[in-house]
Amino acid sequence: MSVIASVGLSSGINYDQLITNLLKIQKQPLYRLQNKQAGYNDKISVYNELSAKLSTFKGAADTLKSGSSFYAKISSVSDSAVLDAVVSNSAATGNYSVSITTLASEEKEVHSGVASSTTVVNDSGADQSFQYTYAGAQRTLTVTDGTTLVGLRDLINNDSSNPGITATILYDGSSYRLVLSGDNTGSTNSITIDSGTTIDGVNTTVDLTSTAFTETKTASDASFSVDGISMTRSSNTVTDAMTGVTLTLKNAGSSTLSVTNDTDTISQNVQSFVDAYNNIVSYVSGNSNYNATAHAGDPLFGESTSRQILNRLSNIITSRVSGLPDDLRALSQIGVSTNRDGTLSLDTGTLSSKLSSDLGGVENLFTDSTSGIGTQVYDYIGNATDSIDGAVTVRINGLESLVGNISDDITDLEAKLSRTEERLRRQFSALESLLSGLTSQGTFLTNLTNAWNK
Repeated sequence: MSVIASVGLSSGINYDQLITNLLKIQKQPLYRLQNKQAGYNDKISVYNELSAKLSTFKGAADTLKSGSSFYAKISSVSDSAVLDAVVSNSAATGNYSVSITTLASEEKEVHSGVASSTTVVNDSGADQSFQYTYAGAQRTLTVTDGTTLVGLRDLINNDSSNPGITATILYDGSSYRLVLSGDNTGSTNSITIDSGTTIDGVNTTVDLTSTAFTETKTASDASFSVDGISMTRSSNTVTDAMTGVTLTLKNAGSSTLSVTNDTDTISQNVQSFVDAYNNIVSYVSGNSNYNATAHAGDPLFGESTSRQILNRLSNIITSRVSGLPDDLRALSQIGVSTNRDGTLSLDTGTLSSKLSSDLGGVENLFTDSTSGIGTQVYDYIGNATDSIDGAVTVRINGLESLVGNISDDITDLEAKLSRTEERLRRQFSALESLLSGLTSQGTFLTNLTNAWNK
């Protein structure tokens, strides 16, 4: 028999337990391989996380190695009811006096009114015309017989060639007035009701000629000055008066515009740089310990790759940038200090003082094209995490290869153990058969002896 019961019927032996005990010793190499493979997988996971933290640090370095991050500007105005301003990096720092005389305005033409919004404006029995000009573009609309005030409004608004006016209906409590509003401000954006309009109170009951409209708002330019220099613009949003500055004119009056360097953002960028470095130091240190009691090390214990990366980054952080003035060549001179555990601390007061006194010097410390701290960190991490031959990538690939080799060894060993188990089961099956035969023979002899003695 090739398969035996858990407990032999003749012998009473628990073969399953016996086989389990016999295989337990032979499975020790398998357990060692599985533990070794798990250790390599832990290393791979930790290196992947380290790679992510390095990428974050690289991003922080990229921000600081770019000179544009040091050119950021912010603005403020003394009277926000008069003026708003948005500045870009190209704006020049300083205080500017802005005075607004008049705002740019769009034109409005208001009709004298009719009794109802459904009043028929063309009751002539034939098509008539409504003609107007806006910003130099003339439109002639065909108004069919029976068209109401609402219909005329919609005809104007839905015209695919509308040059830029919006028609609305205003109810003043006694009559309904057609209002034509220019979409754009500026003196060139005026509205005129032209002579081609044939809804004139003669052909029709309602008069829509120019004499029936009142100009309630005149298309005009904004008039203002910057530091005493007078200017006019067609819009209240002014983008070309000052380089890098967009002004929003809100009301007549005066306001002081202040443009300053955005040192707060620079400080935040330096803090992000410090924090990203500290995350790497803490992560590598936290995964490099050895437990003497358990006789086991953390995933990065004894790993030269992670140690070399951390050492190189530490050397960059504490280095002095060549070619710069002696008083501004190292991070320690802008408030960055190294703690006993290898992490960094930032004295924001010292940094703020340096940014105020020598912004360009701080910029050079990070952005120098060959030896700037930001440049060095960015370039080194780029090399270390390169997807083909970066140190981290090479180490991960090596560990994955070891995991694959162990998987093959585990498969072979499991197959060998399976064959051993089958062999033991066959041997014990044969033993059980032999014991069963001997038991039968003994029973026969006993019965025969008993028969002779009777």
